[in-house]
Amino acid sequence: MKRLLLIITGILTSLVYGAGELSFETKEQSVDAAADAKKVEVLFPFKNTSDEDVIVERYDAPCTCMSAMLKGGERLSKDGPVLFKPGQEGVFKGVFELGNFKGTVDKKIVVWARGDSDEKPSIILSTKVTIPYLIAAFPHSLVWDLGAEAESKEIVVKVDHEDPIKIVKHSCSSPEVEYTFETVKEGYEYKLTVTPKTTKKVLFAALRLTTDSKNPRYKVVQTFMTVKPKKK
Repeated sequence: MKRLLLIITGILTSLVYGAGELSFETKEQSVDAAADAKKVEVLFPFKNTSDEDVIVERYDAPCTCMSAMLKGGERLSKDGPVLFKPGQEGVFKGVFELGNFKGTVDKKIVVWARGDSDEKPSIILSTKVTIPYLIAAFPHSLVWDLGAEAESKEIVVKVDHEDPIKIVKHSCSSPEVEYTFETVKEGYEYKLTVTPKTTKKVLFAALRLTTDSKNPRYKVVQTFMTVKPKKK
């Protein structure tokens, strides 16, 4: 009997609140972060343009570096579903903590409206955040085929900023890798020549370059060396 009552209650609730949709100005955004930014905030305004009520059951940003908030509507219970009547407006807000991220990263806010299955939220809000590389290594990694010639390869480290960033310290995680470090232009360009001692065994190593940047995001640049079987 109790289960039957729950089913009937669910059906009645669906009939009362309808199945309208929320209309967004956009569900996709691109943001360029400042080099010294610690976080980025994005807003996704919306409106219930239908003639039926819409209930936001729950929402989430599935990444520990991003949080999601919802403003507007009528909360049906504490920390519970939020009702948006026809004509009501609201906004989802995402806050992305940049940490040590660099380059372009994609972050999402997923929203479940009443009637959505757990596996398929009806609303996905996407943000593409571009964080500048003030200093970067090209290429980011070097690969040798297992058993091939242990030839030397180069990595160039460049600074893309008007103010110099100097490399003050460098080291390799493996004694099986030999390298030379050359200053091409102090504060702006450096060159690494890297050679594995042997390619007869699998290897994974990292070169760690420490800079004098005051920004934690650009304090360390890492490059990687790999010896692995050639793909067939």
